[in-house]
Amino acid sequence: MTTEYLIKAPAEDRRCVLAWLGLKPGERLAESLGWTVTPQEAAADALRLAEGGLGGARSEAVATGGRPGHVYHVSHRVRTSEGRAVSRAFLLRVVER
Repeated sequence: MTTEYLIKAPAEDRRCVLAWLGLKPGERLAESLGWTVTPQEAAADALRLAEGGLGGARSEAVATGGRPGHVYHVSHRVRTSEGRAVSRAFLLRVVER
């Protein structure tokens, strides 16, 4: 699993794009198996994700909210056209700007 690091402000809607490196020649993303945010928070200012879709070897989501000073581990698991289940992740830090 490869990890990236992103930064966003609490009020910002941040588009997060994952490039899926390491797919076999001709392999593509076929199905989203879901996004996971850790830690999960029940508060109104928790980090939320809206899935943006899959395309070829890329997936995206839009991150909203989040508590200033918190670092979130965001992962996406997908099934490929070869039937493999793979995942990628990134760290997202929320900062006041």
